[in-house]
Amino acid sequence: MVARGSALLACGLFLLAGCAATPDADFLRGTPVPVKTLASAPRVRDGRAGFRETFCAALRADGLLSPGDEGCGRWLWRMRDEPDAGAHDAAPPTVPGRAVVFLVTGAFSECVDPASRPFADGAARLRSAGASVETIVVGGRSGTEHNARQIAESLGNVSLDDDQALILIGYSKGALDILRFLVDFPEVAGRVDAVVSVASPVFGTPLADAADPAYSTLLARLPYDKCPPGDGQVISSLSPATATAWLRSNPLPAGSRYYSLAGFATRERVARALVPSWKYLNRIDARNDGQVVAADAVIPGATLLGYANADHWGVAQTIETVHPVLVARDDPARFPLEQLFLAIVRFVAADLGKDIGSSVR
Repeated sequence: MVARGSALLACGLFLLAGCAATPDADFLRGTPVPVKTLASAPRVRDGRAGFRETFCAALRADGLLSPGDEGCGRWLWRMRDEPDAGAHDAAPPTVPGRAVVFLVTGAFSECVDPASRPFADGAARLRSAGASVETIVVGGRSGTEHNARQIAESLGNVSLDDDQALILIGYSKGALDILRFLVDFPEVAGRVDAVVSVASPVFGTPLADAADPAYSTLLARLPYDKCPPGDGQVISSLSPATATAWLRSNPLPAGSRYYSLAGFATRERVARALVPSWKYLNRIDARNDGQVVAADAVIPGATLLGYANADHWGVAQTIETVHPVLVARDDPARFPLEQLFLAIVRFVAADLGKDIGSSVR
């Protein structure tokens, strides 16, 4: 979700949030995150150690690794069940020319300034290195069926060499749209090598049920020139019951590899406009990013990349440059998104065609 729409939802949740306790870092990392999955799906694989090495290497190469933080603990939560790095090496620092990457935007994506699109700086850097990176702006207020069709249309004429890999990265609801595309358009989706979800409500978000009245009264009145109405199914498609039922009824294609990065944060790392929804979700699980509970953010059978120490916007977007008041945080340090994006693409490209890690659960 993006600043404008989510801020309105946050206002609608303010009274529901009440005075929920604000958990500290020790509490959040104290127990493993109970990753949600399906009995029929392959086991979730643990790629956290290898991804941490890759991310840290990207920070180190750009001189952004903080002294005394060789494990990047400031940016990636290290839970007590994360394996030691051991034999896990960082993925090669060169971004392979064989990676063809498509970023898919999230809910209300048309309502946000283009400069705040997910991973804009990282995408520009990869392009300058010779990689092919494009952004698909899907219907911001439409459901997954509508947006899956848009993705299929965008990928229908993509030309791939024999040694090129097609990687789709979905931010927030964008990952749900990608999964729907894989099932609804198998003739096009058969070319997809990897799907990555970033802060995505794979199993839905409780906010969708709580925010339905707010959407009807507030979001539906947003100006159509910047926020086209689409099919109006954005909130209903994010309902936990809807998202979970769809996953159970639609096994994901085995020909693609899946990866997931979730996130959660302490109060000082949460944007002002997300605090009410963050507090509301704390009553369900303190490991949330203000929009999505971390346990709901992993694709069944995926490789878990890790848990970012960021809120829902900070893990992928620089909305604070456009909405500095709404997105003000007590801790103003921005997540190193450029290096995070580089690490995601490098890790996935290196992992395609080989097995890594162990099962999470």
